[in-house]
Amino acid sequence: MNVYEDKYLREKVNRIITRQKEGKIIIAAYKDGSGLPAREDLGQELTRAAYPYDYAVGKAGFLKYDSELGAYLFTAKSGEKLPQVLANYQILTLGEAILDVKDRSIHIQCGETSVTFTGAQPWKGLYEVLKEVNEELARVNSGIVVWKIVPKESGDSKSGGRLFPEAVPKLRNGQAMAHATGYAYDTNYNLAYIGLVGYKTSLESLRVTLMCGKSLQMTQDGVSDVPLIPTDKYEQAWQAMPEYTSHHVAFVSRIALPGKWEPEDLCAYLLIFRGTPDPGKELIQLFIERIKEALEVPILDEWSVALWRQAHNRKLVQDLATGGDCILGARIDLCQGRADAQAEWKELLSELLAQEEISLTI
Repeated sequence: MNVYEDKYLREKVNRIITRQKEGKIIIAAYKDGSGLPAREDLGQELTRAAYPYDYAVGKAGFLKYDSELGAYLFTAKSGEKLPQVLANYQILTLGEAILDVKDRSIHIQCGETSVTFTGAQPWKGLYEVLKEVNEELARVNSGIVVWKIVPKESGDSKSGGRLFPEAVPKLRNGQAMAHATGYAYDTNYNLAYIGLVGYKTSLESLRVTLMCGKSLQMTQDGVSDVPLIPTDKYEQAWQAMPEYTSHHVAFVSRIALPGKWEPEDLCAYLLIFRGTPDPGKELIQLFIERIKEALEVPILDEWSVALWRQAHNRKLVQDLATGGDCILGARIDLCQGRADAQAEWKELLSELLAQEEISLTI
């Protein structure tokens, strides 16, 4: 991966810095990646002003367009309160970034200021990475503008703690998109669980699609799109993420939640999430607890491993496709298309008893 440089951005920001050092306050005409606050950020009503100015910024001052900079110069009125964005105005500094490709992190050292971004997505292309970095630096009012990215391949990747080793999946419905934090779906693409991060309006749009039972698309760079089909009902939990101007929401199928199952359900989902001490053991424990509820015949805990193994062989239990914070999952078929929902399981238990793989003696 080659070094990426935006020399045009460097020259533009250098012109801005020169004028800032002369005491000028410069406002971008629009969000252009220069690190400046934009005209739309002033938060006050803009009105046309008499010559030599172009706009009046409420009672705070005036804007005059500078064609050399492609931006506005702000002149404050004496004694008037400045808009918040100008009260915290900073002189810009140009910086370079080191992109650790394997670790998917970006490190910026600018004077005594050090900034690190995690979760970089180098497969997007370095132009897009540079744009996103500068947008975030501007959002937090860092005063730093990155014009150059130097990729490096570190010897050891620290990505084991990441939700996804590669590109982060996105969920779409045609009108909105949000990034996934985890997912689980079965072989028929029925959605058992999805965790999402995004703007609340986007998440609300996806929620409505889900609740209406309409299919969604999960897309991931380098991987084929996956159509996801909603089940009958989902429980949901929302959490605001104010530092990121986003929300985190989890949608879990009703049939994946203990206490929400109903006798007529044809299947059930089992989900295991990150942080579970022994995921495999916990999955089998959830399985045996669900089977005890579903079947009319008594089930002993001692049968759990043998019953799990043989149910897998008969496709009565099928693994879910999982990712992100959902690390294991299974679907238990309680009917298998038969009129008698108990028949297949009773037959399996009879065979295991006959083969002495399980026993009624305690």
